[in-house]
Amino acid sequence: MNATEFRLADWDDLPAVCQLIHQAFGPLAESLPSRPTALDETVASLTGHLASGSQLFLAWQEQRLAACLLALPPEDGCAEIKRVCTHPELQGRGLGSALFQYAESQLRQQGILSARLATRRRLPGNLFFYQRLGYQEIARQPYEADIDDERVTMSKQLAVQAL
Repeated sequence: MNATEFRLADWDDLPAVCQLIHQAFGPLAESLPSRPTALDETVASLTGHLASGSQLFLAWQEQRLAACLLALPPEDGCAEIKRVCTHPELQGRGLGSALFQYAESQLRQQGILSARLATRRRLPGNLFFYQRLGYQEIARQPYEADIDDERVTMSKQLAVQAL
């Protein structure tokens, strides 16, 4: 794997992040019974996430945005992870796993005890990937009315609570 730089996004990164999200999630629209909500992200919505305290973790390779992960502000010590994606040409090279390690380390240093994320039953590769990273399924709910899919919520302990 080429040298990878991990860092938090700043405002100037948001157009590239929006483009990456659309490149990564766009192809899924053909194989899912409903359009991925990630495709609704815009530079304005990403700006809103950052303005509200969310953290957008990035992986860069050779001055190209390679992967991203959005962590919403924690509630009850638990961060919500969204918009996890790797550039389609760079998938399968360990970037996503490395970005998760970086993001989880940063969240742990901030005193965040756990992380939660959701994916779809119809994306078994995502389920396997998150399980491999130590996330455990905690709930399944119907995706939306009249859509043959389920939202699978997963969680991982990031830090041990002091007694």
